[in-house]
Amino acid sequence: MSGQRADQGLWLKDLRWRGLARAIGKPSLQLYLDCPTRTANFLQRLGFSGTAERWLRRVYAAHPYDLALGEYLSNLMFQNRGHEFCEGTVERGRFLMQVFMGSYPSSRVIEAYFRNLKKVLLARAQPAVQGQVVVGLGAGRCGSTTLAAVLHSIDGSISTHENPPLIFWEPTTRQVQFHLERLRIFSRHFPLVSDCAHWWINLFPTILEAFPNTKAIGLWRETDACVRSWMDSLPEDTNHWVAPYNHVWPGDAWDPCFPHYDLPEGAKRDRRGARAIMIERYVSDYNERLRALTAGYPRHLLLLRTEELDLTATRDDISEFLGLPVTREKLRLNLGTMTDHPSADELYF
Repeated sequence: MSGQRADQGLWLKDLRWRGLARAIGKPSLQLYLDCPTRTANFLQRLGFSGTAERWLRRVYAAHPYDLALGEYLSNLMFQNRGHEFCEGTVERGRFLMQVFMGSYPSSRVIEAYFRNLKKVLLARAQPAVQGQVVVGLGAGRCGSTTLAAVLHSIDGSISTHENPPLIFWEPTTRQVQFHLERLRIFSRHFPLVSDCAHWWINLFPTILEAFPNTKAIGLWRETDACVRSWMDSLPEDTNHWVAPYNHVWPGDAWDPCFPHYDLPEGAKRDRRGARAIMIERYVSDYNERLRALTAGYPRHLLLLRTEELDLTATRDDISEFLGLPVTREKLRLNLGTMTDHPSADELYF
């Protein structure tokens, strides 16, 4: 009997310790989670709005899966600088694109973007026939920036490369809805609207359902050359293909936009070699999916070799596929860099 009472006493003591741990732990955890926004608010109150933005951008870039933090940053950037750009202007639209590029788009900023876009296009006539939607596919480092410029050569077209907001490899509903609405609005006013980015491979059936006449151009580059290009362009401490908090590579804002693979054996000892293995797997997987998608949608998807993108015959194939003439001028953009060519920045909107 005394043993039973002793057990009950231990149980009650353990229960009290658990309650105390919860009482201490919950506020401590909340304080930790709120630290970035509390710090930003403090800097804002001191009048250092630019510093507050830069602080949150760095934190969010390192923790891009924290969507609540990304939304907070989106609202903060809009609050701080939105008044500098008149509504109904291209400049305001490009500013909002930059907000999207560095954050996770909030409902407030998305609403401001589409309100501005509709005002910009208000005076533009709507043709009787809806414009064609075109997406460019490719694993990255495969000529997609050049393809965007080729499509932009079509008279009256709107063609962009990786137009913000970024789309995750597992897209959120908000990301998908934003881009579908943007494509819908532009296609009412322009003969062709296009965006080229690796993430469209996951959304092609969705886009085709929304726009049945959608065309896609896939770029297939030799795996070894593509891997080398990725390796040469990425900073040494960046690996988009690892899961978050992997204890080898820090987080990066673009990480959610790529698939994640298990760490190769010895990754901590040979980070560069491990990253090359993961990129090779990604490029191989992507190219296989691209071939399968082409086989599944032969009337809607044209598959091209990156190495042949500048050939006159290839440009003729693109023109015939789209039913619209594209330039035959040789274009080589984004070579050896992760920064888009200046001409691509002009297309952000």
